[in-house]
Amino acid sequence: MLAILGVLLALAGLFYSGYRTKVSETVAQEDLRQAYNSAMAFFIDFPQRALTRVDLEKYGFRSSARIETRVVDGRLDHLLLVSYYTLPGSKIFMIEGLRGDFTGGKEPSGPIIGPGGSGGGGSFSDPLIQPMNEMGWGRCNDKAKTELKEAFNAAQKYFAKDPGGSITKDILPDYGYLPSEEVNLLVINGKKPSLEISAIFSVPGASNFMIDSSGFIREG
Repeated sequence: MLAILGVLLALAGLFYSGYRTKVSETVAQEDLRQAYNSAMAFFIDFPQRALTRVDLEKYGFRSSARIETRVVDGRLDHLLLVSYYTLPGSKIFMIEGLRGDFTGGKEPSGPIIGPGGSGGGGSFSDPLIQPMNEMGWGRCNDKAKTELKEAFNAAQKYFAKDPGGSITKDILPDYGYLPSEEVNLLVINGKKPSLEISAIFSVPGASNFMIDSSGFIREG
């Protein structure tokens, strides 16, 4: 009897774990859909600007508990959003590009919720939500590598002024580096001869990249 009870408890645990993961992934997809709607509202008012997570919140987006939503690319014609539940092994979902047409308008007088900005109108189809694919991973990694190049260029400006100094992440913005809220950047060695900076996009499974004093980028 004890053996049978143990098997039943184990099966119940597996069932509950799978059920919880399924529900959480459904919530992640719904969050992604809501983020897309907020993005569309933003672009109606600001078609020439790049979307950020702060903009999503200004336009009504609110993240669910333990769900992370990232803006991989916030440009209107290159939009890529991802969302996932913060439990190891959970699927990551993505929305790429726009589905519909709109006309941009004026600056809004305040935040709005849902499609249709204060300065124009639009017609949107439901977004195509799909599991993260090779293209999505590639664009996340490209974002990290772009961040590395920008940090490296800022570091070179600093070294031109102070060749013997040591660069830090806090100093980089003073020399033109604009930190991204979606990329984790770390200055491992701030000296010019042995400069080493790493960056990784803030999504589980993304690759870590490093740049050295010569400007060479490698994965690892």
